[in-house]
Amino acid sequence: MKTVTHSSLSLSLLKRKANIGKRIYLSGSDLSIADVLAVSEDPTINVTIQESAWNDMDENAAYVRHKIISEGLIVYGINTGFGGSADTRSSKLEEMQISLLRHTCAGMGRSHSVQSVRAAMLVRANCLCRGYSGIRPEVVNTLLQLLNNDITPVVPLRGTVSASGDLMPLAYIAAVLIGREESRVVYRGVEMPCRKALEDALIEPVILGPKEGLALINASTMAAGVASRLLYDANIAVLLTQVCNGLSVEALHGRTESFHPLLHSIGLPHVGQCEVAENMLNILKDSRLAITTLDMHLPDTGLIKQDRYSLRGSPQFLGPVLETLKEACRRVHIDLNSSTDNPIFDHRTDTIAHGANFLGETLSISMDQTRQALQLCGKLLFAAFSEIINHRINQGLPPNLSASDFNLDFGFKGADIAMASYMSELDQLTNPMSNHILSAELHNQSINSMALVSARLSLEALEILQMMIANILCLNAQAVDLRHLGNLVTSQLLQLTEGYPEARRELRIITWYELAFQTSESAAKLGECVPEQKRAGFIKKVSSAMEELVTEVKEGRAETAKYLSCGTRKMYEFIREDLEIPFYWGQSYIDTWLQKILTAIQGRQVEGIMENIFQSQKSSIDLEEPDH
Repeated sequence: MKTVTHSSLSLSLLKRKANIGKRIYLSGSDLSIADVLAVSEDPTINVTIQESAWNDMDENAAYVRHKIISEGLIVYGINTGFGGSADTRSSKLEEMQISLLRHTCAGMGRSHSVQSVRAAMLVRANCLCRGYSGIRPEVVNTLLQLLNNDITPVVPLRGTVSASGDLMPLAYIAAVLIGREESRVVYRGVEMPCRKALEDALIEPVILGPKEGLALINASTMAAGVASRLLYDANIAVLLTQVCNGLSVEALHGRTESFHPLLHSIGLPHVGQCEVAENMLNILKDSRLAITTLDMHLPDTGLIKQDRYSLRGSPQFLGPVLETLKEACRRVHIDLNSSTDNPIFDHRTDTIAHGANFLGETLSISMDQTRQALQLCGKLLFAAFSEIINHRINQGLPPNLSASDFNLDFGFKGADIAMASYMSELDQLTNPMSNHILSAELHNQSINSMALVSARLSLEALEILQMMIANILCLNAQAVDLRHLGNLVTSQLLQLTEGYPEARRELRIITWYELAFQTSESAAKLGECVPEQKRAGFIKKVSSAMEELVTEVKEGRAETAKYLSCGTRKMYEFIREDLEIPFYWGQSYIDTWLQKILTAIQGRQVEGIMENIFQSQKSSIDLEEPDH
């Protein structure tokens, strides 16, 4: 049996978004996470109901009207009250739907982003297109007219327990459809009264028929829309985390042995763990900064015998993250293409069923688990960052990765402090939401999911993780430059001290970065180890060599990229060349560079890099029992 890898799933989402074009047809069966993201951000994409779906909705709505009007059937939410008030009855069908919107439009305060609301509108329309919700296609088409005319309802950020669905947020969308006088919208970037926008776009407000108000709002669609947007970028963040891990291996002169198949595909064959290990081997292919030989074939140096956990344990640590993200995508995809309101009508079999598909618990737990997975990525990056910046354990890099006089320049110390702040906030956000529920609405909603709140918290967690990724990418670019410079300096010094055994011994005491960045004092000290008649010439040669090497790195002429692996080289070049982030030697403030990297991540400029790095990975992993 084989399972699709996380990297292939992630790249398929990137490819789907890139190939969407300017029109999407809704059938109720094949809306993807990438589709939701694309439409949520691009109002020029036209969304249309597929003809077969239009016919299904038309027949379904006619069935409902026949059951209620012709047969006099009493059905929840059509001629009864709502929730805990479902023991009331009324024959005023239109007023009943208006009453539903009136009591659920009870929000205040801050609003959801335009993108989140557009995502919810698209998902709701697609779910209704399945033809099980009793709504006429004309109503769904009006919802799509809002999308296609870039009219987005202003929706309060808070106030939903996500069961019975996201009633309050979706009620504000439905209120615009009926032209509620007080409703506000954002029309082509400008907030205004909804009636003015509808009039300008030549959209007629709808008159709600039986069950149509309930069909529009009685679903966890807002949570599904936000979750879709979140998962698209979360998958990219997980890919980036693995690339950061590869750069950290090179920065710390780490070992690829940690990713050997013996440990994973044979030793502990969890599917996510095996994928991370294989990804790391591919990312680090042809690296000249990482140790690629098994330790058993190397002489003992007396140094630490194996990498610390942030490198060595990364497959075991990130493996569950990949599995969690894959499962979250699977679950959300189901929600995007399902009937998530209540009750559900099947005109095909003459069946009406009351249930709770609106509950959103699957979404809530998926978002909780996704947020936990994002936290684990942050933990790994934080651990690696803390090791790389600490000269006592970073295998010979300067304190704070300073590339000048480290008595005066403190390099990335501020970024180190910020990393701890980001991690603490991310830790706090990771608390689960799905188990923090209270009974609501006359104890009818005695259990609920808080799915939308969980999705919102996950968006915040993702933003923090993206900041941590930007932070460590900037740090790692500096670190591999310094690692390469350290190798060049060491090689040059070995040549210059040839024939001077005392100077060679002194090199065990003086660090390479003291000679590179505090050259005059360190070269003079090293010169004391050579005969006096040769001392001045020796010191001059050392000083000149150090100045030349440091200048090459400062000016980007040291060709660090040639020594990086196939995967990390692409990210390094993106940072140094595409984003023009220079080697840092105290010449400026680093916050503008960090912001530039963060903007590139959040603006998805890294998508092409991820495709280049991961496109050669396997699309599936064999889950058969290993031979013993």
